[in-house]
Amino acid sequence: MSQDSESIDFSISEETVTGSRHSIYLKEDSLTERIKWRRVIKKFSSWRVFKTIVFILSLISVIIQSMEFFKIYYKYPTNIVLQTTVEKDFKLPAVTMCFTMTISTEVFCRFNSQYCEKPSNLEEFCKKHPIYCGGNASSLRIPMTGYYTNYSEKVLAKAHNYIIYEHFNDKELYDISKQGNTPLTRTFILDSSVGLLKCYSENLHLYQNALKPETSEIDFNSSSGFRILRIRLNLHKIRLFYIVSKPQVFIGIHSPFVPNNPTIDGQPISSGKMYEFQVELEREEHRLPPPYQTNCLNNGPSEEAVPLTNPNSYQMCLEMCKSAFSTKVYDCNMALTMVSSTTDLCFQTKYGEIPKRSYLKKPLKELKKERHICMQNCRPECLKLQYKYKVAEKDLYLNLKETNDYAFVDIFVKNTEITVLRHVPLYGDMIKAL
Repeated sequence: MSQDSESIDFSISEETVTGSRHSIYLKEDSLTERIKWRRVIKKFSSWRVFKTIVFILSLISVIIQSMEFFKIYYKYPTNIVLQTTVEKDFKLPAVTMCFTMTISTEVFCRFNSQYCEKPSNLEEFCKKHPIYCGGNASSLRIPMTGYYTNYSEKVLAKAHNYIIYEHFNDKELYDISKQGNTPLTRTFILDSSVGLLKCYSENLHLYQNALKPETSEIDFNSSSGFRILRIRLNLHKIRLFYIVSKPQVFIGIHSPFVPNNPTIDGQPISSGKMYEFQVELEREEHRLPPPYQTNCLNNGPSEEAVPLTNPNSYQMCLEMCKSAFSTKVYDCNMALTMVSSTTDLCFQTKYGEIPKRSYLKKPLKELKKERHICMQNCRPECLKLQYKYKVAEKDLYLNLKETNDYAFVDIFVKNTEITVLRHVPLYGDMIKAL
């Protein structure tokens, strides 16, 4: 009995030990699982934090890039497109002819007989200039310029007065064959080497007005090109005011929007010659108005523009700023290349000086600052035209005795191939989409 009870106690205790071990194992497994889950959760949390940080950094980067883009976008940047094309409607240049004298010798001597004389060698003179010796040559009188006469300095002074104040007989100096009937623009140029010139320009638009620059449809049936202009100059009427070899007429071909001095940038014209100009529009540049960075000034026609105040080009704007300064300092205009009136021109004294104002309304330093600010505010033109030309000169042969007292000028367009430079919006497609 005792042995059986002992065996039972042993088995019970053995089972108890086994059960407790099993529970320990279960607890250990549970702890292991919890540790594993904690590690997983910790790893997951770290990964979430990492992804969140990456996302935030990416978002910040995108925001910064977007801000940079919109910063650039709202500056309205442009891109440059260069192309070569053939224009059907050719943009015509301005053609300017300038005269050193516009009064004929006959009219001058009729009203200023005291400054005219009979040629010293009438026979020799008439052989050189038969046009002046028709009829009774013994009564011929010519201005006292030193050419077959004595010299009087008052002759040129009187002649300059005719240049400034008399315009009725100017059309006798030239005949123009052209398309259309737009009037010529009269301007004056004061050149340091040549003196005062009276000029007439075709298709000149220095200031904004209601007229558009002229164009022409070019026809290439002729091998020499398409003639856009012909000028016949009647130089015999003014020839005797100067020595025969000295040019009295100058022709300039330039952009309609930019002033030009033909005595510097043009072609001198001599009697008895034929001149053929071959003109090309070398380059055409198109800029964009505000708010784009090119910030150009529209040089198209404007009915609201005040005459002689709205420049059509950057060069003209600069000249106007300098002109305003010189008017305030010298009480005359010494900056404009081409002026519509001579009343404000700066003429030198006999000592070669231009006197300043005795009293300035503002200090000179302040006036210079105003000029600088004015020039900084000048904007480039939206349409810039750049021309080039070649000139062929040959002797003129006519069945006339007075051949040497005329000159002909023909202006042709032979090639309309143009290099066009355009400033286009850098984000043009996006702007259209918006």
